[in-house]
Amino acid sequence: MHMKVVISLLCLLLVSLAGIARTEDQKKTATKEERLSGTVHMIDKDASTIIIRKGADRRTVIYTADTKITIQNKPGSLDDVIVGRRATCIGTLKEKTQFVATRVDVRTK
Repeated sequence: MHMKVVISLLCLLLVSLAGIARTEDQKKTATKEERLSGTVHMIDKDASTIIIRKGADRRTVIYTADTKITIQNKPGSLDDVIVGRRATCIGTLKEKTQFVATRVDVRTK
C-alpha cells in the first residue's frame, strides 16, 4: 500500500514538472525577437509605421516611443529613417504583415 502512494506521488510530481517546463517554453517562444531587413518604402509618422520592402514583399513595421532607432549602429532618430535607405528591424511579429519593432537600424545607401 505504501509503495502505491509513493509511486502515485512521484507520477504527480513528474506530471506537474513537465507542465511547468512546457509553460516556460511557451513564454520563450512568445517573446522571441525576429529580424526584418529591406528598403524603407514609406514612413507614416501619424500612424507610427514604416513600410519595409524586400523585393515585391512589403511589411508594416510599427514603432513606439520605446523603439530604439540607430544609424549604422550609432544613436539616431526617426529623422534618419529616409525612404530608399536600407533598414534592419528587430522586434516581434504582431500579425502576418505587422511587425512591432524594438530596434530599427538604418543604413546609408
